[in-house]
Amino acid sequence: MRSSDVGTLLERCLDHIAGEPGAAAIWRVWEDAVGAQIARRAQPVRLRGRTLMVAVSSAPWMQELQLLKRTVLAELNAHLGRPLVEDLFFVLTSLADEDGTAAAEPAAAPSPPCPTPPPTQDLAALPPPLRASFEGIARAWRRRADS
Repeated sequence: MRSSDVGTLLERCLDHIAGEPGAAAIWRVWEDAVGAQIARRAQPVRLRGRTLMVAVSSAPWMQELQLLKRTVLAELNAHLGRPLVEDLFFVLTSLADEDGTAAAEPAAAPSPPCPTPPPTQDLAALPPPLRASFEGIARAWRRRADS
């Protein structure tokens, strides 16, 4: 059996699993359709009906792809030769880089320590209802600073 025969057989099996003739081509044309920069950060995962689930490496890229959804759909279907995909559903996940390691997201900066609340005597000049509100806020602030 030649490798081209194996490839054809494999594509037919994948099409059968996806439930749609030609669905296996999605994975083959993905990088050409969306470009290398997006393909490094977003990969097709599965086709459910006519909705393609796409794993995305970060929330900013997910937002960007949400804005580009119509363009991505048009390019993908143009590369497929027919309108196979009607919608994209993005899910946040960690994707591996080309070397197989997971893409490292920058670590979140630690929260700054809670500052010391202002002294309540500075509130004496305020009207009573406003002063009571600020005193309640200051008490909550102190409890948080003490914990």
